[in-house]
Amino acid sequence: MVKVAFLVEGKVEKKLIDYLVSEDWFSQFNIEQAGPVIDVKGGGSLCPHNMQAFVEQAIAHNPDKILILTDLECDPCVTKTKERLGNCPICSIVLARKAIEAWFLADDEVVKYFTDNKLQSFEYPEDTDGMPYDKLKEIALEHTGRGVGLKILCANKILKRIGFKIENAANHPNCHSAKYFIDKVKSIGE
Repeated sequence: MVKVAFLVEGKVEKKLIDYLVSEDWFSQFNIEQAGPVIDVKGGGSLCPHNMQAFVEQAIAHNPDKILILTDLECDPCVTKTKERLGNCPICSIVLARKAIEAWFLADDEVVKYFTDNKLQSFEYPEDTDGMPYDKLKEIALEHTGRGVGLKILCANKILKRIGFKIENAANHPNCHSAKYFIDKVKSIGE
C-alpha cells in the first residue's frame, strides 16, 4: 500500500477526503491514509511561504506521497496555481476547477435531490457564472423554493444523505477536474 497524506484547502475538501476514506474508496487504488487530513483553512494559506510548514506537518506521518487538493477559484490557470503552491518532490496537486462544489454539481443524483427531480443534470458544473456552491443554491431555490443550507452543512448532506459518488462527477462530460482527481489517485497508487 502507498501511504498518502492529504493537504486540503478547506472544510469541504476535508469532508470529501474524510468521506472517501470512510468509504474505503482509496484502497481500490492501493492507497492508505497517512495521518489525519490537514485542512490549511483557506486557499490563501496555500502559498509558498506557508507551504513548507504544512508539508512538514504531513511528512511527520511518514507518507510516500502527499496529495494536495485545492480550488482553482479565480486563478487564471492551473499552471499559475501550481507555481503559487511551490515545489515539493513528494507532492501531487489536484485542482478542482473553480471550486470543489463543481464536483457536486456534476453528480446528477445531487442535482436531482436539490431540485426535487426537476433537473436531471447540470451541463457545465465547472463553468458557472459565479461559484458552484452559489449556483447549487440558486437552482435549488429556483426549483423547490428551498435553499441548500450553509456550505459545510450542504456538503455533509451531499456526502452522507445523498451518497455523493466521485465517479459520477468524473463521468460528467464537463467536469474534467474530477476525472483528473481519480486519474491522479490511480497513478499515485501504482
